[in-house]
Amino acid sequence: RHLEHGVPYAPALQKAAGQVINAQVQITAVPKRFSLVVREIWDMQLRLEKRHGRHAEMLVADPRFRAGYDFLLLREQAGEIESGLGDWWTRYQECDEHARAEMVRALGKPTGNSGKRRRRKRRPKPSGNAA
Repeated sequence: RHLEHGVPYAPALQKAAGQVINAQVQITAVPKRFSLVVREIWDMQLRLEKRHGRHAEMLVADPRFRAGYDFLLLREQAGEIESGLGDWWTRYQECDEHARAEMVRALGKPTGNSGKRRRRKRRPKPSGNAA
């Protein structure tokens, strides 16, 4: 629903997750320690799509990786996301360090705004006396 209103994908997912948790808390008492874990797993879904560079290596080292990975596989089986991403992560976990680097290299360069950042222009200094 948020996507229909022009909200970017990541914030839309976070808003939707918050709404789902808030609605569930009205019905069932969900301790914050559990709802925070649920949010982390949902947030990881976005991170699992970014496999370039060191992203994949850092994600596998994350303590919540296995839960996020399992949820990704469930989403894939349900048809919510395109298949292939779960298979890629399955193979990545089973490989040695050299094969992992090859898998990431085979993805090619990331697309989007992940290139060089542009420097902000400085504000011009005010001229004259400020008396």
